[in-house]
Amino acid sequence: MKTVIASIFVLSVLFGCSSTKNSISDNDPIHTLMASKSFEFTADWANPMVTQSMNAVANSGLIPPGSNVARINLAGNPNYLKVFGDSVSANLPYYGERQFGGGYGSATGIEFNGIPEDYVQTIDSDKGKYHISFNIRDKSDNYHVTMAIFPSKSTSVSVSLSNRNSIRYEGAIKALENSTNQ
Repeated sequence: MKTVIASIFVLSVLFGCSSTKNSISDNDPIHTLMASKSFEFTADWANPMVTQSMNAVANSGLIPPGSNVARINLAGNPNYLKVFGDSVSANLPYYGERQFGGGYGSATGIEFNGIPEDYVQTIDSDKGKYHISFNIRDKSDNYHVTMAIFPSKSTSVSVSLSNRNSIRYEGAIKALENSTNQ
């Protein structure tokens, strides 16, 4: 009898723990926000590529409190990446290394404003997230940006640059309050 009860318990646990799908319901508000193409990402964390030079910066005490070389807290550091209609705009802090000669110019962070090339927005139903990718350039760099946006509005943004090491940001998106003043 104990064996039968134990078998029933094990089977119920196995069938009860079937994998759940991360799909987004059809009436989730994230669909409306993404369709509007009018939202702003704000980063809470920067995750730069860890290199020997970045370790030297961290060892010198230049990383903010509560941070380490691989995860930098951006609390109190204003930043954004906006999508509004066919345009994008960003002002994100950059932590990392320049790969080629030349100066940073006037922009020390990731700064761009304009109409991106190859803008693609898709939904990954299996993983329950939206995916956005685009390319944009400014005077000194070419940027390839990818965004993973979840129904909770938590977002991961990866930026690959032509002249600097890649960097990833973690934060959240929200609807733009006034999409005419970008």
